[in-house]
Amino acid sequence: MKNLFTSLLLLIIHVQVNAQCETITSESITNPGIYEVATLSEFDGVRNGTDYYGSTIYYPVNTDTFLASIVIVPGFSTFEFSISGWGPFLASHGIVTMTIGTNNIFEQPESRASALLDAVISLKEENTRNGSPLNSKLNIANIALGGWSMGGGGAQIAATIDSSIKTIVALCTWLDPNSISSEYLNHQKPILFISGEFDLIAPPGVHTNPQYEMSSEEAPKLLFEINGAGHTVATSPTGGNGELGIVVLSWLKKYLLNENCYCPILLEIPVTASMYTTNINCENSNLDTQKIECIEGWSIISTYVNPINTNFSNFISSIISSIVIAKDNVGNAYLPEFDFNGIGDIEQGQAYLIKMINTVNLTVVGEQIIANENTISLNQGWNLIANFNTEPTNSDACFTALVETENVIIIKDYIGNALLPEWDFNGLGDLQPGRGYQIKVSANCELQY
Repeated sequence: MKNLFTSLLLLIIHVQVNAQCETITSESITNPGIYEVATLSEFDGVRNGTDYYGSTIYYPVNTDTFLASIVIVPGFSTFEFSISGWGPFLASHGIVTMTIGTNNIFEQPESRASALLDAVISLKEENTRNGSPLNSKLNIANIALGGWSMGGGGAQIAATIDSSIKTIVALCTWLDPNSISSEYLNHQKPILFISGEFDLIAPPGVHTNPQYEMSSEEAPKLLFEINGAGHTVATSPTGGNGELGIVVLSWLKKYLLNENCYCPILLEIPVTASMYTTNINCENSNLDTQKIECIEGWSIISTYVNPINTNFSNFISSIISSIVIAKDNVGNAYLPEFDFNGIGDIEQGQAYLIKMINTVNLTVVGEQIIANENTISLNQGWNLIANFNTEPTNSDACFTALVETENVIIIKDYIGNALLPEWDFNGLGDLQPGRGYQIKVSANCELQY
């Protein structure tokens, strides 16, 4: 009986967690979040640290949970208010956010690291200070550091000094290229890098990209370069049409709060990304990754996973520079040149015509579609169908049951190889993962692989 109770309890927890995860998508991460936000400063009794100048603590007021925190410092020749947009955004999603200034706006990254660590002391004291609304409400073991420009460099240095820091957010980070090395950035903390494609102050090729490469491969890391953006794109969560806020929040939810539901969002490639690379994976047995070869010219593509983000613009965003046009079964078009998405969301079981300038690989991340557990509805006439098989599979075996209904007129691949039941002819060979197929049927029916 005890084993039965334990099994039932685990099943209930599993169902509840999955249900919660289903409600968390990139679209559900709003600005602001669900919590009302209040602020604290040194005028309210917050400790005045000697290694930084001025601070503001943004915190959610309508939650009883122990709160994780992040401390953020600005960049060279700027003041605390330059990064103030992060405070209310992150706090509205349940993360206490402390923004600070520096004693001298011209301080180098090393001094900004000291400022961050001194601010951590002040933040922790709020957990015990009489009269503080954060008294006994902070999880002082869950603190992240972040910084913009030289502040991002300072955050990385601070992580090499204080091993208790959970994760780092480096926003358009700047470190002297002549002094950085893998030894200099020797910490094992998860780190998120944000950069602007056309940043002239901290060019990604000189700063962010080498820092990403030098960071430990044994720790989770992600680099999000924002298309067409400059140095100030990361001073608030609105950068990249709001996708910057989504990525930063999801990173903190995953690596600061250990909320795994947010991990799949980090594998979505933002529409505004000119570069997006990571070594992370989401420990989820239902999560799969498929690489689809999109060949030069016309072809038909499909996927055997349900993408995390079904919007066609997001689905195809990683290869947008190579696409001329994509169309669905009824002719709705996706035209990247005009930023036009007439397809909307992709549909399970559907394939798509696509024309490419050159051959590239499309990576799709999502939940695997089990071929023998899912059917595809076919309408009378022509259809574009997906291939749910994960390995090359004999087409006779795939279509035998459907052909026996006598509804099939012809099935073709993208180069015209055909299966013709009337002539007992099959020129298709094996169905290939990632390829889609055209099928013409004489009546509405269903395909079951």
